[in-house]
Amino acid sequence: MGNIITGILFAVIAAIGWGASAVLSRIALEKTDPRLATIVSLFFSSIIMFSISLSTQFNEFEKLIVSDFLWFFSAGLTSFAAGRLLNYVGIKNIGVSKASPLFGTSPLFAALLAIIILNENPTIMLGMGIVIVTFGIILITKSK
Repeated sequence: MGNIITGILFAVIAAIGWGASAVLSRIALEKTDPRLATIVSLFFSSIIMFSISLSTQFNEFEKLIVSDFLWFFSAGLTSFAAGRLLNYVGIKNIGVSKASPLFGTSPLFAALLAIIILNENPTIMLGMGIVIVTFGIILITKSK
């Protein structure tokens, strides 16, 4: 039960961080190109995360094998680099209030890809969630 509460707490803190980041990014994007903003953001994020990782998990790096680096590289490319750039372009063009909920549909795509690629079993609740998220996307894109 402790791990579940910790997981929920960290997920909520992450959501607050992503929400604040979208607002702060929108302010910076008023005068900055999304490509430059992505590079600057990734630079500072990388320095911070690399420092934290080295100071807290230095010995864990020895356990990684080449295929681990390839998978993490692929994940970093699609989410950390391309995802951030596309998110910034969305925020700059349609604003935080529309872009952030659409960006927040990533669990929908994660669930669908997990079913297709990882052969995870879909459930009725997952199907209902996908329908609700899809309906939400329609509402957001139709609003002015």
